[in-house]
Amino acid sequence: MASQDSVDRWLEQWSWAGDDLPLDSIAVAKRVTRVARGLEKLTTATLRPLGLDPGEFDVLASLLRAGPPHELTPTALNQSLMMSAGGLTKRLGKLEERALVTRRLSADDRRSLLVTLTDTGLALAGRAVRVHATATAEVIDRMGAESREELSGLLRGLLVELEEPERQRESGQRSGEPALGSGGLL
Repeated sequence: MASQDSVDRWLEQWSWAGDDLPLDSIAVAKRVTRVARGLEKLTTATLRPLGLDPGEFDVLASLLRAGPPHELTPTALNQSLMMSAGGLTKRLGKLEERALVTRRLSADDRRSLLVTLTDTGLALAGRAVRVHATATAEVIDRMGAESREELSGLLRGLLVELEEPERQRESGQRSGEPALGSGGLL
């Protein structure tokens, strides 16, 4: 058997529970959560020397990913980042104070704003994406290409299932299943 992880030890603590508790399924969710937390810590540690926090990085990376001229509406950023309008406004204010982004009225629609990377923001975003990608790859690539591809496919399938209620709400369809919350697991 492979080395034990913290979830294996957690499962041992639940060994007294009956078969009615879906521990195998919960163990998968706990492992995904713990891996996500570990990757979040890695992201924070990787970005700190660049003077960025993960939220600021997400905004800069979204604008960089949009391609030239590296600009998006706040609505598009909200959708990409899955955050509140108020939270985004606060984050954009901090990035604007640091001269990493600008906000201006759209020439096409004077009621709409555009958020654009400045030259300084573009340089920092590019550097941050490279540093973050390298640090993440150093961890993930330990798995080997075949395992990485298999895990990616499995996680894609799970994510599709989790995102389906949201897609149905966006398209106006109704689902008989309640939306999944972000509550903790045991």
